[in-house]
Amino acid sequence: MIDRNSQEEVGDLFVTETALTLKLMPSRKSGTVTIRWFAKDGVTNVRAAAKDISTLVGKLRGRGRVVRNLTVTTDRGLDTDLGKTRLREAVKKAGFLVIS
Repeated sequence: MIDRNSQEEVGDLFVTETALTLKLMPSRKSGTVTIRWFAKDGVTNVRAAAKDISTLVGKLRGRGRVVRNLTVTTDRGLDTDLGKTRLREAVKKAGFLVIS
């Protein structure tokens, strides 16, 4: 159950072949973790991706804050199809919704 006093935050998730970066708004907290599951064609291991995403959000969100939605972008540009790269699937498995 979500506490009425909790503040909702939105995360900007940026993915490259070697790193996963998350910035939360409005708290402006950010963090980066090294990854090995994103290659030329996209996510190679959805379970590992979901775990890394969930862990990074958990470290940054803080007490009394809720993160439900993530804006996902890659170093390949805004026209990247998140469905084909399986990033949308990984974010959903981690328990978040993708905002386009």
